[in-house]
Amino acid sequence: MHSTSPIGRLLIIDDEEDLREVLTAILEDSAEKIDTAANGIEGIEKLKHHHYDAILSDEKMPKKSGLEVLKWMRENGIQTPFIMHTGYGQKDIIQEAQNLGVFALIDKPWNEKKLIETVKTALQTGTAAPK
Repeated sequence: MHSTSPIGRLLIIDDEEDLREVLTAILEDSAEKIDTAANGIEGIEKLKHHHYDAILSDEKMPKKSGLEVLKWMRENGIQTPFIMHTGYGQKDIIQEAQNLGVFALIDKPWNEKKLIETVKTALQTGTAAPK
């Protein structure tokens, strides 16, 4: 058996409810606890009140984009591993995300196995980081 037991808290930020449900179902065996937020503003509110070991966020969302959430986190000293999925592959967004120290960028439609592996690695990195 190679499956590791779930570790850490994951925050999923996506404006599409069905996608949040799909991601939660795919990743429920990887994280001990999964919270979701419907947009960047809601995501930031959750980040103000809870500690997460990894964040999986859509880039293109109303109110605040994934990039804006990442920017807010870094400005507030939150170094939690941040995984961003984007279906647009915009060079400038990718460049800026990398400048902000994004943990990983995943293209949509994502490869489920790769997504799970990336999230697991991010959670391990996040739980290993000093709190």
